[in-house]
Amino acid sequence: MIKIRLQRHGARHAPFYRMVVAPSTARRDGKFIEVLGTYNPQAHVRTEELNLKMDRIDHWLGVGAQPTDTAKSLIRQGRLSPEEWLERSERQASKRLARSKKEESVASIEKVNEESTEAKEEPKEEIAEESDKEEAKSEEVKEEVKEAKAEESTEAKGEPKEEIAEESDKEEAKSEEVKEEVKEAKAEESTEAKEEPKEEIAEESDKKEAKSEETAEFKEETKEKKSSAKQSAKKTTAKAKPKKTESDTEES
Repeated sequence: MIKIRLQRHGARHAPFYRMVVAPSTARRDGKFIEVLGTYNPQAHVRTEELNLKMDRIDHWLGVGAQPTDTAKSLIRQGRLSPEEWLERSERQASKRLARSKKEESVASIEKVNEESTEAKEEPKEEIAEESDKEEAKSEEVKEEVKEAKAEESTEAKGEPKEEIAEESDKEEAKSEEVKEEVKEAKAEESTEAKEEPKEEIAEESDKKEAKSEETAEFKEETKEKKSSAKQSAKKTTAKAKPKKTESDTEES
């Protein structure tokens, strides 16, 4: 299928278009068959804004080429006379002015509404602040009354509490004294109980030392007796042996 469409050219924010005949499978800015005119939306003169070859457009439309929506609207503008084009441009300019005026009026109405709402909100805020201050004052008064009542009640309750506390302190002191006396008695008993077996052990050790000394003395005495007995026996044996005579020696 063959289509009549626009190709975009030009720089950024400054477009320039060509009306071409191209196959529908080709890209927008790709291959084309024929250029049918130009369209420059930034121009202010009709001859510069829209320049079309109407005879060639009619030829391709007769052959069966299908224009796009934008190409169809531009072809319709190209068929207009200069007077009709001026009337159309004036109508578009008036529409633009009306649209801008509507936007300005809407903006001004919105500003007025905002100012009125702000003016209404200001007394409300003042009333709210005053009510908050009054509530704060009433709360402070209530708190002062509560504190005074609490202080009175605490003073009334504090006197018997102090007496009870003093009595409890005295009782605790007495109980601590009793506990200390009991602890001292137990400590004395334990020390006495520990000292008694120590004394018994010391007495037993003294007895054992005395016995060991007696046995040592007895052993020494027996040794002395044995040694004296041996000496006496030697003396007796020496006295009992006969002395050798000269005759005995000669015979030998």
